[in-house]
Amino acid sequence: MPKIHIKGRILQIIREHTMERPDKGIWDYDIAKQILKEYGLAGAYASGNVRVTLTDLFSGALIETIDEKLDKGEHFSEGKLLFKYSITSFGENRMRDTGII
Repeated sequence: MPKIHIKGRILQIIREHTMERPDKGIWDYDIAKQILKEYGLAGAYASGNVRVTLTDLFSGALIETIDEKLDKGEHFSEGKLLFKYSITSFGENRMRDTGII
């Protein structure tokens, strides 16, 4: 069975964490880790591609940031901004419209 496109899977991951966790949302590095594992990807380019996709989803108002912090070199690289994301109601509606959920 073919996998869903990465952008759609990222939305599913964020929605799952937004709905199921008491603290809501998920950090970008956790999303990247899960996507790389599920799609058999590795390296800085693949991680960066996930972050670019998150920026695209954010600019389209499908997701929102609910927290941020500086990377101390543990995830992407020291000094980078890390974001915790949550799905928006608009994002959830678009997921329904496109059959992702």
